[in-house]
Amino acid sequence: MTDDHDLYAVLEVAPHARPAVIDAAFGVLREAAARDMGDGAVRTLALLNRAHAILADSARRAAYDRDRSR
Repeated sequence: MTDDHDLYAVLEVAPHARPAVIDAAFGVLREAAARDMGDGAVRTLALLNRAHAILADSARRAAYDRDRSR
């Protein structure tokens, strides 16, 4: 897992998505990945968790957006 992932794309949400939309998308994608449990499921779940942790926290999201715009 590298830092070159677009976290909005990981959660399949727009950059202007509200926190409730981010939470809902995370829940749906997490459930789908957990059901899969194939070879990449652990990596996918880790990436989903990272994306949600950053985008669900307003301060971390603002810092991510600033870094992303550079």
